[in-house]
Amino acid sequence: MWMNTILKYLRNLAIFVLSAAAFYLILAIIGALVPVNTDAPENPTIQIYLVKNGAHTDIVVPISTHTINWENFIKPTHFSQSSKEFKYYSFGWGDREFYRTTPYWKDLRFMVAAKALILNTPSAMHIYRLQEIESEKFISLVITNEQYQELSGYILKHLIFSEGSLKPLEFRYSGNDVFYSSRSSFHAFRTCNTWTNSALKVSGIRACLWTPFAEPLIWQFS
Repeated sequence: MWMNTILKYLRNLAIFVLSAAAFYLILAIIGALVPVNTDAPENPTIQIYLVKNGAHTDIVVPISTHTINWENFIKPTHFSQSSKEFKYYSFGWGDREFYRTTPYWKDLRFMVAAKALILNTPSAMHIYRLQEIESEKFISLVITNEQYQELSGYILKHLIFSEGSLKPLEFRYSGNDVFYSSRSSFHAFRTCNTWTNSALKVSGIRACLWTPFAEPLIWQFS
């Protein structure tokens, strides 16, 4: 009797998990197939970049333009390596514990990834400094000043300021990157790529309707 009860429970659990996964994939496919902000911007003047790193996407922007100087918020002193040769900041958003424990994809642990997807977990913003844009994996996007203002505002509102300034988190990957706490929580419907896609979408830049994955966002510009 008890064995039949356990088997019935496991069967129902398997059906629920498979159904939830199928529903999630259907939503992801629909969201990926519907582009938004498809009209070309008029008189674009600012060049930014979209970059894919494994399953993760970042937005790369110039450190200083007439629109915003990011060093007013992300101070050079926040980086452990001192240099004035950098021209770009790469912004990525994601699960704080995932960032802390997974500097490389080979370090990925199942329980950390599962917790990040299933639960509402604390997030962090990762900023990496770049000297030049040299790799073909960087996708160039030329946008208007108004779009860049919206994009900058979107990024800033996800950073947590304390008494008007940012406080770096206690971990980093190198001398040229820094992490900050972020206001939003991470979960299966709000992933690192969802954040990147939303940043572009609300700024009037071409994006998907919704995507938790990197590839559909990259496809928009291929």
